[in-house]
Amino acid sequence: MDFKQLEAFVQISKLQSFSKASEALYLTQPTLSNQINTLEKEIGTQLFVRSTKKVYPTKAGVKFYEHAKNMLALRDQSLFEMGKFTKECAGEINILASSVPAQYLLPQLISDFNKEYENIVFHLYQRDSGGVFKELSQYQYDIGFVGTETESCRYKLTAFCKDEIVLILPKSMRYTGGRTVSEIISFISKKNFIMREAGSGTRTKLEMFLSNNNIHEKDMKVVAYFSSTQGIVEAVSKGLGISFVSKAAATIYKRLNLVNMVEIDSEELSRDIFYVLKKDMVLTPAQELFINYAKNYYEKIKS
Repeated sequence: MDFKQLEAFVQISKLQSFSKASEALYLTQPTLSNQINTLEKEIGTQLFVRSTKKVYPTKAGVKFYEHAKNMLALRDQSLFEMGKFTKECAGEINILASSVPAQYLLPQLISDFNKEYENIVFHLYQRDSGGVFKELSQYQYDIGFVGTETESCRYKLTAFCKDEIVLILPKSMRYTGGRTVSEIISFISKKNFIMREAGSGTRTKLEMFLSNNNIHEKDMKVVAYFSSTQGIVEAVSKGLGISFVSKAAATIYKRLNLVNMVEIDSEELSRDIFYVLKKDMVLTPAQELFINYAKNYYEKIKS
């Protein structure tokens, strides 16, 4: 077994295609097929089910995938430790993130990171928080970013920055009350309200906040449900109603003078944004560089 065979196996698993994997690795399909055939003989079991359209890992292939990824990561880490990687560190990082990190936190973070490590390529995919936890274990994703926790034992969560949920209003609407929870609750109960669809970290945090203050969805004048933060902020700016969203999202629209923003005196509306790793995952040098950069990035902002 050699690293070229492992690289071939990982690429085929990710792309579910021999032809796409051969293009990614700059190999001919016969060469790639020979590497996999040799690997399967050495391991003593079939790793892929070949069909006319896609290639799927067998049960053995699914189990072997994480081992293969970790062996490649250990190889890269060894080269890194020996000083062969500095600013020239190269690789790919596949991120699956919920809407707030994907739309409002990661673009700036990745942009600044790229100025120092320009040979690392990112693939950023978006789901709601529930979708991130559901799909992160799939082959094409390396790191997750979410605004809520999970009880799943498959993942390791680490808080790396804070986010605050704020109330936003159409530009034509003024809020003249206080910032206490009781005053805010009284205000929102009388207004058209736009709610996030279930599954998002913002929705989960908001439901806890409302429940702790004895108000429920049925008590509110909900006029619409949106599946994205951006959709909600756009709808508020058009006068459809009011809503709670991430401060990171609201600040952009406030600067553009499209919405009014109300910050609330309550720790209940403060939350952590987490990065999520699969348990027992060995990070590649590129992944480790990015994770450490992200942690330091927001530490600098706080200070």
